[in-house]
Amino acid sequence: MAVGTYLGDEGVMNGVRLMVSSWQRHDPNSMPTAAKGCGNYINSQLAKVQALKAGYDEAILLSPQGYVSECTGENVFVVRDGTIVTPPTAVGALEGITQDAIRTMASDLGIPYTTDNLLRSDLYLADEAFLSGTAAEVVPIRSVDDREIGDPGPITRKIQEVFQDAVRGRQAQYRHWNEHVDR
Repeated sequence: MAVGTYLGDEGVMNGVRLMVSSWQRHDPNSMPTAAKGCGNYINSQLAKVQALKAGYDEAILLSPQGYVSECTGENVFVVRDGTIVTPPTAVGALEGITQDAIRTMASDLGIPYTTDNLLRSDLYLADEAFLSGTAAEVVPIRSVDDREIGDPGPITRKIQEVFQDAVRGRQAQYRHWNEHVDR
């Protein structure tokens, strides 16, 4: 049985529509956001249901301080002036292997990459934006709160292409990330 893409083939190709949720990411001082604990996911489930009911594909959670944290199961990345920026773990963004893969690929491609606090307005003003996660892989963000970012840009497409090739064993330099399974 084939499993489809988490945010849909249309989303992978043309981008997804996101909203900033009224639910916020847990404060790291009240619940360890770096932990992949079952209780942490209730917060994301509430935000995801809110987004779907409002007609969006996914939700973005802000930290208690008002900074962009992450989506309900993915890291958020914006591109401004050719640099990829993603929120730090201090605002509740989960540090994971997919995020690390994006960082590594950006470095290998010569694309500047940094971790910094992002405001909601940084999403609205992004030249490009995308999200990544284990289930989602790399998905362009088309709009946030009905503010158009536009078609997937060249940096997003390049990261998406290299990521797809890497996870399918078609990139020699990343083959050590793959574990071959005989069928």
